[in-house]
Amino acid sequence: MEKIMKKREVPLLPERIGIKYANKEFSTGEDTQITDLSEEGIRDIVEKVCNGTYLSLFLALDECGEEGYLLLESSEELIYLEIWDEGTQTFWTSFNPEFLGSDKEAPIEPSDGQSVIPLKCTMKERGLAAKCVEWYAHTCEPYPGMDWLEETR
Repeated sequence: MEKIMKKREVPLLPERIGIKYANKEFSTGEDTQITDLSEEGIRDIVEKVCNGTYLSLFLALDECGEEGYLLLESSEELIYLEIWDEGTQTFWTSFNPEFLGSDKEAPIEPSDGQSVIPLKCTMKERGLAAKCVEWYAHTCEPYPGMDWLEETR
């Protein structure tokens, strides 16, 4: 069942880094793995999301993303964010209220070459997407300063 998780007050960003794995695409390929997960490395990832250098990104608690992950896929204009939490069996995705009733596919080429990204689950604000990435890298949770489409399995 889908519901909207409304944005709320954003507390201070914790200093610890929560993720253990990062890749420039939804893959476990070593040639695209990001190995610097220090504070400086996270700032670099956030900057590359913000300026559009990274059109795809996979951040996870483990290499395969079985415990939880953040996936970003984007084109020059649209961004798709997905967060999975194994513990609660919950998916959160970005969304566009204008397209909530739509079954259209977004014009985003996914890094795995096969996923279908719903247009209703896209956003346009690259700066906000970068904040979501930074928040997830530290907390492994959805950014509280944005509305999310939530689905529990």
